[in-house]
Amino acid sequence: MTYDLETTMVDLVKNIEEKTRELADAVAAEQALEDARINAKLAAIERIMKAGDNPLTNKPHSFSSAEAMVNTDEQYQSYLEQQRHAVRRRILAKGAYDAAKAAARFGADALV
Repeated sequence: MTYDLETTMVDLVKNIEEKTRELADAVAAEQALEDARINAKLAAIERIMKAGDNPLTNKPHSFSSAEAMVNTDEQYQSYLEQQRHAVRRRILAKGAYDAAKAAARFGADALV
């Protein structure tokens, strides 16, 4: 099997560039979700406060009592799941980026 060193290296570098963009996109998506998390949390606290009395005290929820229950809010849980998915995508994108760099290194070594 013969390889054209220049073409192969160009393809390997292009692959690294593609994986770099994918990693950057994954990091940006994860950061955007983290930046907006406080708004999702505050909306959940507001929903809990409006939903009725605190079952432990039979009085209206205070902010702190609603915040203590925020993880029971289904919409907030869904938001947190989106964040977990974004973290997973970032980790996979980093692995693909690292693999592309390793392939380029090994490919270059094999071709020379």
